[in-house]
Amino acid sequence: MIPVPLFSTTFLVVLGVSSLAVLVLLLWLLMLVLFRSARQWWGRHRLACWSLLVLLLVLCVPQAYMAYIWHVVGEEMRQEEAARHPTLTEPARIRGLDVPAGTRLSLPGSHDWQAAEEVVFPVPTRVHGVSALAVRFSSTWDDQAPPGSSVEIPVHELRIVALATIDGWHCSPQAPLRLAVRAESEILLMGCQVAEDNRAADLDIPPGSELMRYTTSYGDGLRDPNVWRIDVHAPLQLAQLPLSGVTLLLDSERKLYGFESANLARDFTLGEISYPAGTQLQSVNRTLRDRAPGAWLFTPVAGKVARRADGGTIAEGMTVVQQPDGRIEGELPNDQAGVIVFDTFDFSPEDSGS
Repeated sequence: MIPVPLFSTTFLVVLGVSSLAVLVLLLWLLMLVLFRSARQWWGRHRLACWSLLVLLLVLCVPQAYMAYIWHVVGEEMRQEEAARHPTLTEPARIRGLDVPAGTRLSLPGSHDWQAAEEVVFPVPTRVHGVSALAVRFSSTWDDQAPPGSSVEIPVHELRIVALATIDGWHCSPQAPLRLAVRAESEILLMGCQVAEDNRAADLDIPPGSELMRYTTSYGDGLRDPNVWRIDVHAPLQLAQLPLSGVTLLLDSERKLYGFESANLARDFTLGEISYPAGTQLQSVNRTLRDRAPGAWLFTPVAGKVARRADGGTIAEGMTVVQQPDGRIEGELPNDQAGVIVFDTFDFSPEDSGS
């Protein structure tokens, strides 16, 4: 017997012939059942028919063998899937959570219940005071750990059924609610998609914004006092600034510490400089914080220029350091201002006349 490499051309030809033989055999048997003339023809040509039947059966062997292999593989996969997703027959404590009977676990290859990656409840179940349908387990670094140390704390990502209020934030059920557990008793909100009626820094936070616990850290071990980060996906008026795509940084009292990653939503004039829509904008960063506290950094991008009242221009590659009252602190190359220009995309429709 000549060995045939799996999925070689020869193997595919053999399998194709075998599939055709199966089809012919089934059609022939169907004709014998339905038509009397076919049975009579069989009776008159018994030797030829039996010979043809044996030949077809032999040709069907490769297809039957492959069907058997796929059945065995499929059964093993189903058994493996069942082992990785067992359903509890009685209540249990999984990774620090009390879960009810009927809970379905998602396990890694070890099949250790205490290494479950996710639990799905049969009915909404209270987890850290919040009604949840499922919990996914992960971990994160504790930003309150002493500088230079690395401490991981468990994170429970909940799929919730209704609006939940944690740490004073109203979180929407449209996205996972992430909670961290510190010292097995302190529950920290790590992030969620905000719902209606969230207010911070004298601003109404648009629903759908992404909230996360975040402290800006630097390689030298210093940290900024911001505790919360909010990625706002809707236009936002901050002071007199018309912004889009802004990320707000808030301190522990939810006062505005700074903002970044923003663009001007429309043309804007501050003092003696007019900036085009799309200008990149952020609050003063660590590089210039001592030199110009409270300032804003305006960075023309995408080939657009800002214009001074005297007719001069500020081109792409330069950053204007300007106070909210319009006073100009200076103009610096982006790298000296500590500004990183991020990509922007124009989704406006093409001119139909072009």
